Amino acid sequence: MYFKLLKFLFKRWEKFILAVICMGIEAAATGAIAFLVKPALDDIFISKNVVMLKFLPLVIILTYIMKGLGGFGEVYLMEYIAQDIVYELRNKFYSKLHELSLDFFTKIHTGEIISRITVDINMIREAITKGFASLIRDSLTVLVLLGVIFYRQWLLSLLTLFIFPLSVIPIVKLGKRFKKISKKNQERIAELVSLICEVISGIRIVKAFCMEEFEKKRFLKKNKKLFKIILKGYKVNALSSPMVEVFGAISGACVIWIWGYQVIKGNLSTGTFFSFLTAVFMLYKPLKNLSKVNNLIQQAVASSERIFPIINMKPSVVEKENAITLPPVKREIRFKDVYFAYESNSYILKGINFKINIGEIVAIVGKSGVGKTTLVNLIPRFYDPTRGDIFIDDYNIKDVTLKSLREQIGIVTQETILFNDTVFNNIAYGREDISEDEVIKAAKAANAHDFIINLPDGYNTIIGERGVKLSGGQRQRIAIARAILKNPPILILDEATSELDAESEFLVQEALMRLMKGRTVFIIAHRLSTIIHADRILVLHDGRIVEDGTHESLLQQGGIYAKLYESQLI
Repeated sequence: MYFKLLKFLFKRWEKFILAVICMGIEAAATGAIAFLVKPALDDIFISKNVVMLKFLPLVIILTYIMKGLGGFGEVYLMEYIAQDIVYELRNKFYSKLHELSLDFFTKIHTGEIISRITVDINMIREAITKGFASLIRDSLTVLVLLGVIFYRQWLLSLLTLFIFPLSVIPIVKLGKRFKKISKKNQERIAELVSLICEVISGIRIVKAFCMEEFEKKRFLKKNKKLFKIILKGYKVNALSSPMVEVFGAISGACVIWIWGYQVIKGNLSTGTFFSFLTAVFMLYKPLKNLSKVNNLIQQAVASSERIFPIINMKPSVVEKENAITLPPVKREIRFKDVYFAYESNSYILKGINFKINIGEIVAIVGKSGVGKTTLVNLIPRFYDPTRGDIFIDDYNIKDVTLKSLREQIGIVTQETILFNDTVFNNIAYGREDISEDEVIKAAKAANAHDFIINLPDGYNTIIGERGVKLSGGQRQRIAIARAILKNPPILILDEATSELDAESEFLVQEALMRLMKGRTVFIIAHRLSTIIHADRILVLHDGRIVEDGTHESLLQQGGIYAKLYESQLI
């Protein structure tokens, strides 16, 4: 999984090579500082060389300037690369969300998606800027310093450094543990974000039922779990540095004892000893950083396992490679032996067969949960039938492009979806070619113009998230104006007036009558009084169409529809 991340890194190889060069400069300067200790001590302080005293400070200053420039270049370039990768990953992730079918969004919570596109992708950025950069920079620094050490006295270096590899074993074990904790940490964050999204979207119900304390306790419980898992992660992470320091201290003690003895005996100069000692102690910081790299990599792998499966996911509704453009609908819409199941062998719809002529208004009725919304959702291919086919004229809808199919379908649902934007932009929704006159005309047809012009900024009024600043009837009329502006030949009305008061329902029904004129309309309604003028009524029961006719003919049959209608009159 980490190699997948590296592919993104190597795509930006020009900047990456520059960053590595900067890391090399920084590592070389670090090694030079340790190397200069010997001439500083032996040639200046012991031999009292005045020429060297004038020359060495300038070299030290230039060395630190080079180290600083290399450090700056490395940090800036690696951060640029990391942010560019995050930019690409977020774009890919968000684009994939729009490609996936509706069934994906029924299986995953909004908060989980938000957590993955923010927290998890940011974890990946951390691994690149701090993890991979440290892996290269500190490895180069270690190599340079080892070069200084072995140059000074290779035999004693071998005796001193044998203990360093032993520190790798616990670091690897801690890394595996950290990966598990990191993955659990991401899951806990996602749960917390999901809860916040859920409660904020339903805040009116929370307050109406006086459930503030209950929701506080729910949040406290999930936040406590997150707190505990974060502490576990810090505990594991915190163990890495002391472990390296202990091994480093043992190694340092060995250096002082072995090499100090050689200096006392006169086998080694003081400058060589302190140069070697400086290089050994300068090794601690890069080794300490490298001990944390594994944790960062494991963290990135855990995040990648939550990001890449979605980026690589295939939608359940797929457009054919050679899909054709659907011509304007002319004759009919036909369901042929359609079965549908959200889960295998649990059919919601069973053997649906019917034909609707263009221009007909068809109502679909039945008890709650019988599959009415599912049936109409098959027409724009939000889902595909498990078995069977749907035709528009002579075209199987699986053979046409999704764009050309959905461009001919307008939908107004019970849950009105509006955006935190102006009234104008909600009606025009993404269409930059629409004029102000066209939007106003659509609003008038939807009985929305009068209340819009009385808003603080008229058509430029921001209506809040999900249109929260408007009433239910006002939101519904803006949704109808949006559908009128689209001007689709096929219209789906799913419980479009079920939650409105009498006055709002009258205005919305009047707007809907204008919208339905000259179109093929599918109406789903619980209140049967709103569909008595439909050309046909299809009665759905146990996943099958059991009755088909006009309001009067179905009443005369005395079947399911008649009983439903009579029960609503009581």
